[in-house]
Amino acid sequence: MSKLIKSRKEYKCKGCKRTIAKGDLYSRRSERLGSSKQDTIERSESHGIVFVSHGITLSLEYCLKCTTGRREAS
Repeated sequence: MSKLIKSRKEYKCKGCKRTIAKGDLYSRRSERLGSSKQDTIERSESHGIVFVSHGITLSLEYCLKCTTGRREAS
């Protein structure tokens, strides 16, 4: 079950694409795209220090209506 957060700025709901106004309650969920491995820093003699990213983590915001609908479905 997600904790509800009071928004401090305007967001777009990732479920229904409606606007979440400042002061409205919403929930936030993180989703990882790509590999679930952590990002690493590798050292090579020819390139020096190289940052290797295996994926990206996105923060998804959902309005109160979409959040309660997802809770009932779970």
